[in-house]
Amino acid sequence: MNATSQGEDTSPVPDYGRLWRLDQQVFIVLGAGQGIGRQAAHALSQAGATVVCVGRRAEATQAIAAEVGGVAIVGDATVRADVERIAAEVMQRFGRIHGLVDILGMPRVKPLVAFTDEDWDWQFNVGLRHAFLSLQIVGPLIGQSGGGAMVFVSSTSGKVISSERAAYASSKAALQQLVTAAAIEFGPMQVRVNAVAPGLVMTPRVSGSIPPETLRQSAALYPLGQVGTPPQIASVILFLSSALSSHVNGQTVFAEGGVSARSPLYATSSARPPGVP
Repeated sequence: MNATSQGEDTSPVPDYGRLWRLDQQVFIVLGAGQGIGRQAAHALSQAGATVVCVGRRAEATQAIAAEVGGVAIVGDATVRADVERIAAEVMQRFGRIHGLVDILGMPRVKPLVAFTDEDWDWQFNVGLRHAFLSLQIVGPLIGQSGGGAMVFVSSTSGKVISSERAAYASSKAALQQLVTAAAIEFGPMQVRVNAVAPGLVMTPRVSGSIPPETLRQSAALYPLGQVGTPPQIASVILFLSSALSSHVNGQTVFAEGGVSARSPLYATSSARPPGVP
């Protein structure tokens, strides 16, 4: 113990204000073209990282890379050959990789009994394959570079279920387990693996597809009275990417304004039994 005989704490105090810095580090952001990915690219860049923006849409990916002074690589992270090419290009250009942020994911919404085999395969491909490939291909390169962090975007659907999202929820629950398993295997390489689980987030895709009245009704379910924003999720990603979270590993951090803690049982006064406040 670092203490004097009088019990005084003399242990060193870190410079906490610098622990979030990522100077001289190289981070790959999968799905950087908009929304949470764009904000994550900005957060990492502002912390000093060199950001490699990866996406399937060349124009959007290049635009975000230009915004953050980073590098754009076009590719599909669900395809092994593309992930191998992306990793090789980054290593050839920079000689190191210190982190990866994976934003990818999208639900296919329909009743479970209506799901086809193609629907199921598509959902797990879009929700999980890129994480598997990123861990398998990029994870060891981060270890070879001296260690770092990998952060995956999951969802509250991995814990609480919304109607007609059985396959999506299953893929996100699997992602959370994959993160925990990878953290155990990659820990000796000093590679931390974590996830962030948002609730509803006002990305461009969400704001363009959900009517304003529905969004207002959704916001009312949140204890904070609002749904999430991409910068709020990017802030958690930055925390998990930096030395501020150096002892956080194998975790899924729920950044959802407390909505998953709310019980629907007594949501209205008419539903409360006598004597329940």
